Amino acid sequence: MKKIQPTILKGTRDFLPKEMMKRNKVMEILKSTFEGFGYSPIETPIISPAETILGKYGEEGDRLTYSFKDRGDRSIALPYDLTVPFARFFATNYQDLPLPFKRYQIQRVWRAEKPQQGRLREFYQCDIDIIGSKSLICEAEIVKMIVTSFEKLGLKNIVVKTNSRRLMNAVLTSFGVPKEKTMDAIRIIDKILKIGEGVAISELEKIGINDPKKIIELLKPEDTNKNTLKKLSAYDTSELEEFLTYSTLLGVQEKNIQIDPMLARGLDYYTGLTFEVISPDWESGTICGGGRYDNLCGLFSDKDFSGVGVAFGFERIMLLLEKLNLFQDIKAPSQVLVTIFDKDSVKDALSTYKILIEAGVPTEIYFESEKLAKQFKFADKKQIPFVLIRGENERKNDEITVKRMENGTQKTIPLTQLVSYLQNYYEAK
Repeated sequence: MKKIQPTILKGTRDFLPKEMMKRNKVMEILKSTFEGFGYSPIETPIISPAETILGKYGEEGDRLTYSFKDRGDRSIALPYDLTVPFARFFATNYQDLPLPFKRYQIQRVWRAEKPQQGRLREFYQCDIDIIGSKSLICEAEIVKMIVTSFEKLGLKNIVVKTNSRRLMNAVLTSFGVPKEKTMDAIRIIDKILKIGEGVAISELEKIGINDPKKIIELLKPEDTNKNTLKKLSAYDTSELEEFLTYSTLLGVQEKNIQIDPMLARGLDYYTGLTFEVISPDWESGTICGGGRYDNLCGLFSDKDFSGVGVAFGFERIMLLLEKLNLFQDIKAPSQVLVTIFDKDSVKDALSTYKILIEAGVPTEIYFESEKLAKQFKFADKKQIPFVLIRGENERKNDEITVKRMENGTQKTIPLTQLVSYLQNYYEAK
């Protein structure tokens, strides 16, 4: 047979065991944090009817959505994010769910865009949503959970930039922007950090927006949230003020929230407060984002439910944690390797292996009788901290030698003390 080149598509990746251990640890921290706030896990299908996905994100979102025909000539799409699939899920199942409903979801999504750092074609998103309540306590809780999640990951300097889509709409209306051009203007403003202020002004002028420079000047944040709200006192800022009050009551510090009237979030379905999370240690875009959507579930149901949620940019978070060297305590799955000397030692090695496995000590056994040097090398490559040696003398004296791979020291102990010796080591750590 012709050999197949073992290539993968650009924008997708393989993950080696060490990388997966890091990713699993981050997911476990996020899951435990979400569940600590009362959020329940769900999962939705990877493939969906195209009409479920397309038409919900605007022109750019549709362009980046993977869609195709299947063998039954049905139009199929892969998820662009997890919010729209969740809206469909909720519209289908809301009668069996408690309201308000709080969910978290960690799954892969796909976007047909040019791969670059922190931006891939296949990647994980971690979403949290509250649906079935319009209370701004929901927004405050989500921001509290964002800050808590990043603190548990070791990221303590994050800033949650916040704006109101209603406020932005009011500002644009006051400058004479017609309703049919509002979303176009918002999408341009949303790209201002990427394209620059001058280009943004030029693009706004091209779509017929008057005084774009004045609009942008008005939307620029001030040095404090108080001064930013004061600058916009001609408009209704009560939504943002109420949100700040609730956030403070939940213990979110002022340094972690910035009111940024320039924040647009270009997706069509946002209707209220929007969020983007930035870190001074990360210069390649946001690491979390989302907002309030009032009408999304109405696309799938006669009933409408207001929701609010954010998506954690899992891949960017991983890159940031790597950059800050926050993966120093990642442990190998196995903490102990049972060696096999020869055929005569197989039965004894399996007995030792059984004892440790049943005691709950993460252990594996070397499957072949090889030279100890080769088995040590295997343990070192897998970062297994302990190797057990039980040769003829140890078996005769009912003892076992424990070798610590970290420093090469060895200690011979009675076999009956092996489990407690290893467990006490873990507890001490």
